[in-house]
Amino acid sequence: MRAAGNVRRPLWARLISLAIIAAAILFGLRVMHTNSVMPSTDDATIDADVVHVASVVGGRIVDIPVTENMHVGKGDLLFQIDPVPYRLTVAQTQADLSVAEAALFTQRRVLSTQRSTATVSADEVQRASANLALAQRTVQRLQPLASKGYVPEQQFDQAQTAQHDAVTSVEQARERQTAAVQAIDTEAGAEATVRARQAALDIAQRALSDTAVRATHDGRIVGLTVLTGEIVAPAQTLFTLVNDDEWFVVANFREIDLHAIKVGDCVTAFSMIDRARPVKGTVQGIGAGVLDTDRINLPRSVPYVERSLNWVRVAQRFPVRIRLENPPQELMRLGATAVVEIKHGDACR
Repeated sequence: MRAAGNVRRPLWARLISLAIIAAAILFGLRVMHTNSVMPSTDDATIDADVVHVASVVGGRIVDIPVTENMHVGKGDLLFQIDPVPYRLTVAQTQADLSVAEAALFTQRRVLSTQRSTATVSADEVQRASANLALAQRTVQRLQPLASKGYVPEQQFDQAQTAQHDAVTSVEQARERQTAAVQAIDTEAGAEATVRARQAALDIAQRALSDTAVRATHDGRIVGLTVLTGEIVAPAQTLFTLVNDDEWFVVANFREIDLHAIKVGDCVTAFSMIDRARPVKGTVQGIGAGVLDTDRINLPRSVPYVERSLNWVRVAQRFPVRIRLENPPQELMRLGATAVVEIKHGDACR
C-alpha cells in the first residue's frame, strides 16, 4: 500500500487543473489586451465650462431675477445694478458734447470771417500792385518828355509822387495780407474737443448698458448667495454660470494606458447618476502634464493628480478630456463621478 504522501491524483484531475490554469492565463492575457486596446477608468468626473458672473461696473444691486440652480438662456438678465448714477453721467457727457459742438460751430464762423478778411487783403494787394504798375508806366512815359520840356516839371513830379505812393500802398497791402493770413485760426482744437466729448459719451453709455448683466451662454446658476441692496465693486464675482451648451468628462488614465489613447477616439461614458444610460463622446485632448510635488516651479494651473496611495507607489495618472455628444441633461452635474471606456479604429463601429 502506497504512503498517503505519494498518492497520485487521477489524470482527469490533473487535466482539469491544467485547464483552469490555462484558462486563467488566457483570461489574464485577454484582459491585458482589452485594456491596451480599449482602456477604461472609473477615476473620472463630469465637467463643463463655467463663467464667473461679475459686472464691469460697480454699484448697488437693485434686481436679481434669478435663483440658485435656475436655468437661464443666453441674453437673460442675471442682475441689475442701479442705473441712475450712470444715466446722470450720460446726461452730463451729452451736455458737454453739445457745448463742444457749439464751440466748434462758433469757431467755424470765426474762421469764415478770417478767411474772408485774408481774401480781401489779397485783392487789395492785387489792386495796389496794378496801381503801382500804372504809376511806373506813367513816369516812364513822362520822363523823356519832361527832359525835353514837352511837359511841365510839375506834372512829372506829380507822376513820381504817385509812383512813390503806389509803392507804399503795395507794401502796406502786403503787410495787411500777411497779418490776415497769420490771423486765420484752426478748427483742429475744437474738433479734437468734440471727439473727446463724443468718446466720453460713448464710455458713459457703455457703462450704463453694463449695469444690466446678462447671461453669455445657456446654463445654470450656481453659488448665488447675494440679495438686492448689495453694493458690488467692478469685476467682483457674485456667482457662477455653468455652461450647459457642452459637457465634458475629465478621466484620469494611468501613464501606461496613454499609448492606446488618441485624440478623436470614440468614448462610451457612464454617469454614476444612472449607470444604465451610456453617453457617447470623443477624446478632445490628452493632458500634457500634471503637478509634481517634486517640481515646485511648475505653474499652479497644472492639474494635480495623487501619485501615491499610502506607501504604495502607483503609476502616474494623466487627465484625458472627452467631449460628450448630446448628453441627457438630467445626467449632467458638474463634478459628478463617471466611468469611461475608450475605443478606436474598428472598435468604434
